[in-house]
Amino acid sequence: MWPDPKRVLGTSLLLAALLFLLHRSLLAQPLPQDPISKMSLLIAEHVSQARRSDGTYLSSLAAKEASWHALAVSSAAKGIKISASAGSFYANRTEENRGSLGASETQREFSSSIASLTARQPLYRKKDLIAIEQAAASYQASEAALKASEHTLFGRVFMSWIEVLTARDLLQLSQYALEQAAVIREEMERRVQAGEVSIDQLGIEISRFQQRQSDMLDASARLQLSERALSDLAGPQAIVPIGLSLESVAPNPLPNLSARQVAELVEQQNPELLAARYLEEQARLERDRMLAERYPTLDLYASVSRGENDTVSFIRDESRIGLQLNVPLYTSGGIESAVAQADAQFRRSQANVQALLVKLRSQAIIAMTKVSVSLVKIDATRVHVEATGLRVDAVRKGFLAGVKTRGDIARAESEYIQARQRRANEMLEYASGWTGLVVATSQIDPIFLEGMPPAIKLPVRMVSSP
Repeated sequence: MWPDPKRVLGTSLLLAALLFLLHRSLLAQPLPQDPISKMSLLIAEHVSQARRSDGTYLSSLAAKEASWHALAVSSAAKGIKISASAGSFYANRTEENRGSLGASETQREFSSSIASLTARQPLYRKKDLIAIEQAAASYQASEAALKASEHTLFGRVFMSWIEVLTARDLLQLSQYALEQAAVIREEMERRVQAGEVSIDQLGIEISRFQQRQSDMLDASARLQLSERALSDLAGPQAIVPIGLSLESVAPNPLPNLSARQVAELVEQQNPELLAARYLEEQARLERDRMLAERYPTLDLYASVSRGENDTVSFIRDESRIGLQLNVPLYTSGGIESAVAQADAQFRRSQANVQALLVKLRSQAIIAMTKVSVSLVKIDATRVHVEATGLRVDAVRKGFLAGVKTRGDIARAESEYIQARQRRANEMLEYASGWTGLVVATSQIDPIFLEGMPPAIKLPVRMVSSP
């Protein structure tokens, strides 16, 4: 007996539909990620969100756009300018004619109008050429300042993350420490009642229990503040997943760098320093622009005009083309004063760049030292954590054997908790140093800087002074 073809076809279609839906559901599920990759993607998303609301970043973005328009305005000085003018007037005048027979007066009334069109093409204006270079330097400074704001924003978001993770770890450890302190207090109360210890020892344990309560409240408040700081920075949707811990997402240390290499990276790549150098260049060009006030200017101009007068019937058409040369002769010392002022501003910019370089180098070296010292501390604390953990296991075995008390277990676990808390704070210190180092040397992973809002991008290169 053969099966019904319609039933076979229907069953096949149903199975195909089920397989298709299963395939779609598998594709819709997110692929598993390791903690560091998950953290990197989320921080990149939070940095992108922070760009939409952070005032410092938005100010830098607007400054870049404004400087681009300023460059366009300066560049327009080299182009041709065309203007039109028109005028009309009514006149009532008395004309006096004097001759040998005496003077006679004539009263005349008339209206007149004139219209003209003028075109002017600058041929040589050194001041305008230098102003274009100034605008280009200003644009490059604003572009570097925007990148500096971007790197600083990443550092703030990253540290907000680390603060949240640290606060969570410390809160969890504080809660556990409070539980152990409660066990010790109960054990001490039992021993006081049995006459094994004095009442003053119970008072010490009660005081320690209250201190643990205070530590837990402090850790809880710290967590709330750190989560609020992240929310204020990247929006209420910026939440650190519960499954992540500080131990699992600690950033990898940078390759071993010497102090000299760090200083070179700061000098070559730090965007804040680059912005200051472009501002120094802009100040130098301002001095040159003031000096250019002494130079002559040369323009090519052409004009056409038409005039009418209703009293003397005529139509006058006129066309002109020529060169106009202007030579400054005397300005009452104005140019000399402007040059001196611009030169002082240039020297000030030079000093600012040097001071900023020293400051950034120092900050980078301090951050590098903090990273190196923190790594050593973390490694030493890891050994301490492992040792205290083994001690807890040994005390628990002694309790099962009847030679240790629950208070002994609680005290061993309290020491273990303190080692863990110290490790968490050292991890925070390491993350802080790591953040300062990567921001100062611009060694930031590009994944964190993705999703930048569209901004005006204009290729600009510095040109030599004319």
